[in-house]
Amino acid sequence: AKIVSNLSKAPMEDLPPTASAESRRESLAILAREEIERRILTGEVKAGERLNENALAAKLNISRGPLREAARSLEQLGLVEIVRNRGVFVRRISLRDALDVYDVRAGLARVAGRLAALRVSAAQLDGLERLHEQMEDARSHGDSDGYYTLNRRFHASLFEVAGNPRLASIHEATEKELQLFLRRGVLGSSRVKTSNLEHRKVLDAIRDGNEEDAAKAFERHCLRGKQRMLDSLASTGDR
Repeated sequence: AKIVSNLSKAPMEDLPPTASAESRRESLAILAREEIERRILTGEVKAGERLNENALAAKLNISRGPLREAARSLEQLGLVEIVRNRGVFVRRISLRDALDVYDVRAGLARVAGRLAALRVSAAQLDGLERLHEQMEDARSHGDSDGYYTLNRRFHASLFEVAGNPRLASIHEATEKELQLFLRRGVLGSSRVKTSNLEHRKVLDAIRDGNEEDAAKAFERHCLRGKQRMLDSLASTGDR
C-alpha cells in the first residue's frame, strides 16, 4: 500500500510511458500553459521578467517537464522568449512590434467584418447588441478596466460570428501578443467614447447585411485604435 501511495504522488512523467501517462502529461502541460499565460496577461509577471519555474512547479504540483512544454507553446504564441542556459522570460513588445501587430489585426478585422455580415444570426446579433450596451454602460461610469475586458470580448465575438475557426485562432494569438504592449493603458475617456461609436458603425453594417461596409468599418476601427495608441503614447512622452 505504501508503494502505491508513493507512486500516486510521483510526477507522472517519471512513470513508464503509457497512453494514459502521455495523456496526463499533455493535460499537465496545458494546465501549466494556462497558468503562465494568465500571469503574463494580467501583468502578474512583467515584461522582461524571468519565470520562476521552481515556484510554478511547486504551485501546480508538477515537474518541470510540462513547464518546458508549456514554455515552448507560449514562445510560438509570441508571449515568452526561451534563452538558452538562462531560462524563460516574458517577451518585451517594442513599439515597432505593436505597430506590426495592429496592421495584421486590421487586415483580419476586414475579413471578419465581411464574413460576419454574411453569416450572423439573430441570436448572435442580440448578443453583440448586449455587449455594446455593456460597453457603453462601462464607459459612462468611467470603468476603463471593465470597458477593456468587454471590448476584447466584443472583438472575439465578431470573429466567432464570422464562422471561420482558423481566422479566429489567428486573431486570438495577435490579441494576446498585443496585450503585452497595451497593459500600459492607452485609452482615455474621450478615446473610449470614440471607440464605442466605431463599434456601433460595425454593428449597424453587420445588422444591415452590408458586407463591404462591415469590412471597412471593422478595419477602420482597428487602424484608428492604432492611432489612438500612438496619440496616447505621444501625450505621455512614452514613445
